[in-house]
Amino acid sequence: MNRKNITWFGFNLTQKQSVQIFILSIVGLFISVFLLMTMVSTVMMDSIYYNPYYYPDDYFIIQMIYGVLPYTLIFSVTFFLSLYSLIRCRKIAKYYSTLIDPLLEPKPIPRYTEVKPNSNAQFCSNCGEMKKGLEKFCTNCGHQVGYQ
Repeated sequence: MNRKNITWFGFNLTQKQSVQIFILSIVGLFISVFLLMTMVSTVMMDSIYYNPYYYPDDYFIIQMIYGVLPYTLIFSVTFFLSLYSLIRCRKIAKYYSTLIDPLLEPKPIPRYTEVKPNSNAQFCSNCGEMKKGLEKFCTNCGHQVGYQ
């Protein structure tokens, strides 16, 4: 993901802003799902328990659905905007920091301590040739480096 794709509806966001919008979109999802379920259950309960004697059943159900339709559209649009914001802000926050998504991409924990080799130069006491810190024996004369 490059810098040009880090937009939310055309606005450039920082990591802090994307985390805040991420939290707001989670709240928006819960509220919109709750209200959509409440409206659907209201229509179902009214159609089951309220049976007017002076209207045919089809007319009453259609009238109730048309009465709830604007609210259903508003909360459906809110649901999809919150879902889009949730997905988009997660990607933006993940781009800025790998700590946002540790469960999907775990980093391996090293089981050992890495020891860096000593790069001090040593001289052979027998022939005077310079050796690296990792070499124990002189390649020129075979004398053990570091010991007299």
